[in-house]
Amino acid sequence: MNAPSSLRSPTTRLYPPRVEAPPFVRAFLVRDTRACALQGDGLLNRFPASAHCVLTWLLEGEAELLSNAGGQQGLVLSGCMASGCQTQPFASRNLGDTHGFMAMFYPDAFQALFGVDLARLQNKFVPAHEILPARGRALVDAVAAAATHAERQALVEHCIMEHARHHPLPAWLRIRRMGSRITLGMASKMLGIGPRQLQRLALREAGANLRTLNRLRRGERSFLTAQRRYLAGQAVDWAGHALDCDYADQSHMARECKAQIGRTPARLARDVACEEADWVYRLDFADDDDLPPSQPA
Repeated sequence: MNAPSSLRSPTTRLYPPRVEAPPFVRAFLVRDTRACALQGDGLLNRFPASAHCVLTWLLEGEAELLSNAGGQQGLVLSGCMASGCQTQPFASRNLGDTHGFMAMFYPDAFQALFGVDLARLQNKFVPAHEILPARGRALVDAVAAAATHAERQALVEHCIMEHARHHPLPAWLRIRRMGSRITLGMASKMLGIGPRQLQRLALREAGANLRTLNRLRRGERSFLTAQRRYLAGQAVDWAGHALDCDYADQSHMARECKAQIGRTPARLARDVACEEADWVYRLDFADDDDLPPSQPA
């Protein structure tokens, strides 16, 4: 039986930050499944492990957390939720139709903006009003009340620019821009503190220890590079790709990919092509922190 003609496909959009925002926010995402009549696995949302901090506004509907490293299975996500570094892949299920807006921050920038101890957010989803200061709560309310996504993005960027006008860029920005090649010794020298102190500081101000951050950044860069080749119809030489992305070999890359995404690179490529739940993997993020993301997906 054919589906009713009134049904539509889910809408997913990625919007790049503007002006002064790129050092703070990676991207804005919109996901709208209203009037799509999704069922079964179509209600799922699969996400990779990630170093980013995210503010997620469920403008309409709710979702249930199915799995995450923080042991929050069964948590109902509603309103505006704040989440920190996720060290393992996770999944949620929409409880019916949903309409969401997400602001995806670099963790050190999120900490600088809101003064949140990111150790409290690692592998956690917390109602934003419970963890953000008054300025952050005011932003959360204003975004929720805005009429359009353009207005929501502008509100977040205004908050960022007001902060940047009176404060220097996060010290971690220099480390972040060096990518996964930076060592503990190099980072310690750049920040002028000892290795042990740096690891404690990293958990609080960057969301995870340096080793975890490097692993997540390398994995993201590996995926984005392979994604672009795959979408361009080019064959991916996985052995050469692994070496290009700073893995010891192809087996090392496959193990880390499975730990970060839950699947091997080849399996992920097959799933992304046909699984609605893998919508986030079809977005074309930039792989360079100094550049804004590409055009909306």
